[in-house]
Amino acid sequence: MAVYRGRVVSFDAGTHTATVRLDGSAAQTVAVPTNRGIASGDMTAGRQVLVDTGDHNHPADFVVTAVWA
Repeated sequence: MAVYRGRVVSFDAGTHTATVRLDGSAAQTVAVPTNRGIASGDMTAGRQVLVDTGDHNHPADFVVTAVWA
């Protein structure tokens, strides 16, 4: 299981999914579900996040587990 840092590009409160640009990836983004314990108000553009890739390192398994300024 790998854990990556990234930044929120956008957030969809309806699906609780964040578009995240992983650190070191200048152009690519990935849509990642977020932990429901994270408040929608905390998921603003530019905030730093921690992305857990799960056991299979497949984008469908990714989840945002933490957010900070």
